[in-house]
Amino acid sequence: MSTETPTFPAGIQVVNQLYAAFVREDPAAIMALLNDDLDWRESENFMLSDRNPYRTPAAVADGVFRRLATDVQGYEALPSEIFDAGSVVIALGRSKGTIVATGKTFDAQYAHVWRVTKGKITGFQQIIDTLEVWRAQRDE
Repeated sequence: MSTETPTFPAGIQVVNQLYAAFVREDPAAIMALLNDDLDWRESENFMLSDRNPYRTPAAVADGVFRRLATDVQGYEALPSEIFDAGSVVIALGRSKGTIVATGKTFDAQYAHVWRVTKGKITGFQQIIDTLEVWRAQRDE
């Protein structure tokens, strides 16, 4: 009988892997990093918050990533800074893209709070400049 405790990648490694998969447009790699039991929350009043909380990887795939791919052209949300707090990782950056329905661009500041347990993402909270995105969504 083995008494070795399994080791898991650090929270910051998992979050870096997720952002790298996002850049590669590798949905399978993103989904593999999400825990089956999830607490994913988009900012209140953000265009994707209507289904909060997202509780499964499938819910995130459909309610977040599919809608971003459909509704926002050239979407990117790469961090400019990442802070390691063990099982909690904070990323700061800018979310950019063009709303397909209006043709208007946005460039919104964000903070992402990630929670990682045993090498899997178990929680996500987005805080974003919802006014900037809302302005791009308005057709006037």
